Amino acid sequence: MKINKILILFLIFLLIVLTRFYFVFQTDYFHNDSYLSKRYIDNIAETGKPIFYDTLSYNGRDVLYSPVFYYIMAFFKGIFGDLALKLIPTLFLSLLVFIVYFSAKKLTNDNNLSLFVALMSGFIPIIFAETMNKISIYSLILPILFCLAYLFMEFNGNIKLFLFLMFLLTLLHPSVFLFLIALIFYILILSTENLEMSKLKKELILFSIFLILFVEFLIYKKAFLEYGMSVIWGNVPYQILTHYFNFSFLEFIYKIGILPIIFGFIGIIIAFYKKIENSFLLISIIFSTLFLLWFRLIDAVVGMIFLAVALVIISAVGLKIMLNYLERTKLKKPKLIFYSGLIILFILTLFVPSYIDASNNLKEIPNNYEILVLEWIKDNALPDVSVLAPIEKGFLVEEVAGKRTVIDKNFLLAPDTSERYRDIDIIYSTKSEVEALEIIKKYNIDYILLPVEIELKYKGVKWLDDKHCFEQAFIGTPKVFKVIC
Repeated sequence: MKINKILILFLIFLLIVLTRFYFVFQTDYFHNDSYLSKRYIDNIAETGKPIFYDTLSYNGRDVLYSPVFYYIMAFFKGIFGDLALKLIPTLFLSLLVFIVYFSAKKLTNDNNLSLFVALMSGFIPIIFAETMNKISIYSLILPILFCLAYLFMEFNGNIKLFLFLMFLLTLLHPSVFLFLIALIFYILILSTENLEMSKLKKELILFSIFLILFVEFLIYKKAFLEYGMSVIWGNVPYQILTHYFNFSFLEFIYKIGILPIIFGFIGIIIAFYKKIENSFLLISIIFSTLFLLWFRLIDAVVGMIFLAVALVIISAVGLKIMLNYLERTKLKKPKLIFYSGLIILFILTLFVPSYIDASNNLKEIPNNYEILVLEWIKDNALPDVSVLAPIEKGFLVEEVAGKRTVIDKNFLLAPDTSERYRDIDIIYSTKSEVEALEIIKKYNIDYILLPVEIELKYKGVKWLDDKHCFEQAFIGTPKVFKVIC
């Protein structure tokens, strides 16, 4: 490889990092969902131990998860302080650029196309926006999973690295099951194409399947025993399940981008036609993700994230075919025309949507006043009070206010998630103060958080105007009411 290609690749990496930093450092805070991770990381940094009984979530309950990611983040926090919580996930996710480049180069042996595909991977709207200002475990999972896919193409003595990354991915998160299903699809594809699998790959696939099943059952045994096969849906309230896995075709195109979709599926067709074995595991990841999305076995956003990366890599094959075709025509400077068109489409269908979505996501970040309100609750309310908040604000209340909540989005092993979700919706939507007070008594609620989104959604919560039962602590947004009756 020439040094200028390495330099260009590094500049692409730097462009992606700096663009993400532009959005990340516009605020001191995180997306609401990140505050659970922040609390886990802070606890490990302070005590060296993970939280397995959460005294704040659902008024106190057992929690079940692998703490490996939080230990990694706590390690970096020990070096960089709270800056690490914004810095490290961004760097982890940006490393995907190198993996995409080398994977595309393995498939096409074309440096220029591989560089362009690497650039595309940094500005996929669904990934760029959905991981922005989030302490997301997927920032580490994505590079590891697709590095495994790259190593699987041709080992060249990297077996130890493959085994290490497989073990790490298995320890990190149950999304490793997607890789397990992809391995099964890979076996089926090779069988249908009458291709022989090497003995080494057979052994690695068997080992990987056994490792995933053994370690995941070991970590999540309690959940498997309690829910059985329903553990797939993670105890998510049925009210959320009705739209949890839904996405429209137009949303699919917008969030992933027209370039990866068109050339990705062309790449799949060409790979089967030419029997490009190196591409079959990537295709298996695509098929397994589509399978999980179709049967609503994976969250739509998470599924599209995995699907997008795999499509971007395999799109290199489709782009290569198109470039080869243009070179055989009589067009002058076909490469220049081709790459110019790709750059324009990249800007219009990937970069611009990523920028717009990331800007919109900044509006979902808590503002200074909201943090001030929660800090007031922390300093002025008794230690063991319970705060009613919308489900989206649960982690934020637990971390910033340090108080118990009725419900949050950590559903696994949580008690009565569907009932609690329904009760919270009733409290904010009902016109009956008597009905609201019954639920307040049921969950021993001491404070009620009323964000502006809830006021707009339900056109106000009128029963909170009863000054004999509720004392307003803050007039701005969000409002806070103390239950006094």
